Amino acid sequence: MLFRLKPEQVEIGMFVHAFEGRWIDHPFWRSRFLVETAEQVARIRGSGVDALVIDRSRSRVTPEAAEGAAFVERRSGEARPVKVERRAAYAGALRARPAPPVTYAQERRRAERVIGKSKQAVMAMFDTARLGRAVEAKKLAPLARAIGESIERHSRALLGLVRLKAKDEYTYLHSVAVCALMINFARHLKLGEEEVQALGVAGLLHDVGKVAITDAVLLKPGKLDGRERAMVEGHPAAGHALLSQSPDIPAAALEVALHHHEKMDGSGYPGGLSGEHLSLHARMGAICDVYDAVTSDRPYKAAWTPCEALTAMRSWPGHFDTALLDRFADSLGIYPVGTLVRVSDGHLGIVMGSGGAAGEAMLVRVFFDCDTLAEVEPADRLFAPSTREPFIVGRDSPAFWRFDDWDAVRFRVVGAS
Repeated sequence: MLFRLKPEQVEIGMFVHAFEGRWIDHPFWRSRFLVETAEQVARIRGSGVDALVIDRSRSRVTPEAAEGAAFVERRSGEARPVKVERRAAYAGALRARPAPPVTYAQERRRAERVIGKSKQAVMAMFDTARLGRAVEAKKLAPLARAIGESIERHSRALLGLVRLKAKDEYTYLHSVAVCALMINFARHLKLGEEEVQALGVAGLLHDVGKVAITDAVLLKPGKLDGRERAMVEGHPAAGHALLSQSPDIPAAALEVALHHHEKMDGSGYPGGLSGEHLSLHARMGAICDVYDAVTSDRPYKAAWTPCEALTAMRSWPGHFDTALLDRFADSLGIYPVGTLVRVSDGHLGIVMGSGGAAGEAMLVRVFFDCDTLAEVEPADRLFAPSTREPFIVGRDSPAFWRFDDWDAVRFRVVGAS
């Protein structure tokens, strides 16, 4: 059950389902989370968002008790606010203890099953494509929905698991991973749910053209020769042609299949498109495709950690839409080396690199106290990807904190021992 509240009505224990208003006014890198600290409350109340939607079933306090709370009734895929009657008997009946949020361990078990089923479905889809038969999007749409639901319950569980691929299953799980990344990214950008699901299907289908490439070329550990490279660079057009045979393929899937190897400077393939000629969907597909590729073990290269991947991708001039790449990093809560981030305990720090067994944690050099507005002795701290205090809230703005010469500040802090 969803309720609409003003920012000043939010309290600790409420689960934020969505923000209303411009995304630029959104005070957090995630749009769905449990409000657990006074700092989160302060940031919400001080933001420029118009209102918030609170999910009562995942909250620890009852949002309907707030003055003027509006129940959001879902009907035919749309949200309609309805004034809540604040009758004591009704409010008391609704104050039953809500179900606790899903834990990482719980969702990991669910996510393993979702990934297993998705892998089998993608393998079957590739087999169908090899036989020259039309791909049926209606069979993939439920998988995209299941992946999206897992991400909504606990995004890190499924996104973490799809990085763990054996080399012989890369082709299939890469499609599942790109589906998950596209859904997570699209929701972070606040795209409509129908568009989100279409982009999930696009992720599952984006590499279907690889059925025209032999395994000897796909899995070759060394450098490709001219003939082999031409074969690989032909897979976007081959995939688009194959998908065009099916009347129910979403337009987003056709777009991503054809253009996910284009680059912002026009040096990509197959069309050599650049800048404004590349759609949002194509730009998103390019980012998600490369990110999963470089964070996965391949026959010719060991996997990079997420932080290493984003740092490298940020350094490739002309390859990606850099503003969109920053938004992608925000959607994952993982940032390139050198990024200014805010910690939940009121400090600022600079990302120094990756840490932890799977490279999901971030090493941050803390150097500034937001309460005293003063620098402190730099100290390296490792932050795991969780909501336990302290944690990384998200990237922050050097200009907001009046670091007028940010490059000089960063050089001084990063160079400190």
